[in-house]
Amino acid sequence: MPFINEPETKTVPLWINGRPSKTSSPITFPLISSASGDTIHHAISATEEDAIRACDASLEAFKSWRQTTYAHRRQILYKAVEVLRRRTNEIAAHQVAETSCSQQFAMFNVTGAIDYMEEIASATSEVRGQIAQRPSKPDGTETEGLSLIITEPVGPVLIIPPWNGAIVLPARGISMALAAGCTIVLKASEKCPMTHHCLVEAFEEAGVLPGVINSIQVRREDAAAVTETIIAHKAIRKVEFIGSQAVGRSIGSLCGKYLKPVLMELGGKGPAIVLDDADLRKAATLCAMGATLNHGQLCFSTERIIVQSSIASKFIPLLKTAMSHIPPPGNAVDAASAAHAHDILIDAQSNGATFLFGSPKYTGRNTLQPALLTDVTPTSPIYDEETFGPSATVYFVDTDEDAITQANDSAYGLNAAVHSGSWERAYNVARRLEYGQVNVNAMTVANNGTQPIRGVKGSGWGQAGSIWGIREFVVEKTINMG
Repeated sequence: MPFINEPETKTVPLWINGRPSKTSSPITFPLISSASGDTIHHAISATEEDAIRACDASLEAFKSWRQTTYAHRRQILYKAVEVLRRRTNEIAAHQVAETSCSQQFAMFNVTGAIDYMEEIASATSEVRGQIAQRPSKPDGTETEGLSLIITEPVGPVLIIPPWNGAIVLPARGISMALAAGCTIVLKASEKCPMTHHCLVEAFEEAGVLPGVINSIQVRREDAAAVTETIIAHKAIRKVEFIGSQAVGRSIGSLCGKYLKPVLMELGGKGPAIVLDDADLRKAATLCAMGATLNHGQLCFSTERIIVQSSIASKFIPLLKTAMSHIPPPGNAVDAASAAHAHDILIDAQSNGATFLFGSPKYTGRNTLQPALLTDVTPTSPIYDEETFGPSATVYFVDTDEDAITQANDSAYGLNAAVHSGSWERAYNVARRLEYGQVNVNAMTVANNGTQPIRGVKGSGWGQAGSIWGIREFVVEKTINMG
């Protein structure tokens, strides 16, 4: 394991050009467990000079990597999958230690990563060119020559993954870029650099060329300057960012400033609509699970539950029972995240919201009690701001039309759910919802590696997963043979 040994701890290195890299500055930062308050390990914090070296290495490696065949890149991905399978327990343990998530959630991250990687590997040969039609002569015959539209990798890319899907989301992004023939600068999350480092190791062990994947992490106070240095670098041709809407605005502004295209998957305010013909017990269970999984720290979380009034008297007791029986929701990733999830509940209560279940109560160091609120007004921040906590707001509507209107009253558009006993009715509602994914009779927290994943409105743009994700990292070039 290429860690720098220190007394009683380990330090996560920078990874540049296929090896641990010394930094131009000896600055490190600690990783502190949210659950226990203990220091787990330290990580080297990159400087702007380190970021430039990572970009330079990525550009140099691109000259060779872009020439590799789809079959070679596919084989690399399959080998990386085998490394993940072999190291599943170890890598999941790092995610648990760094983000204080549950063991079950961390294992789901590894298995989800494997599913995405295998699907992306299988789709590498689906990137194809075309032969375009030639223009016509005055007599109606085709002009001589040949017009070829070929696909090429966009070039070195910057990938900025989040800490909550600490394995599945960076694995997906790295795999899509590698499959397209791109090289990578990974800006690992400062909240889980060890987890991200181990993922990079898996690809290195699988046989990627030195410099194809370069990974750095940086302490929060230096992150803005280092990130801009990377985006500004002439080598970087595209950016993938997964994270909050607030940071997404900043990344998007930088990409606009330097004219770099960006693939973004941002936050959500996922609604679950419960219609009057739904299986109420099943819907209640899925809503409760969707609201609390990983302490609510998922962009796909069920943040809003929209119930038809005619079934409210039956559904709400079932929902309360489901909330009382869910497994422990885990912990917030840090004190600041817990405080935000707590304070937004207090604010809603002060503005007239009432608790149907639970309260704004800490049950652990950085753990909140699951909660349900109603009577939320549109002027309260919780109305359309992610809580990132184990809570949901409940709204009552009369008609399907009202449910659609309530669900679409959001700046976000990532995931939604519709619960109904009629597929036709669910489809008619789903097709009018302004969301990239709508899950029928399932949690809002659901996706599939064989289909495109995207956000609309304020939840980002571009697609991830399978061939749709690979295409995000290629460009089409026309060659006219006269």
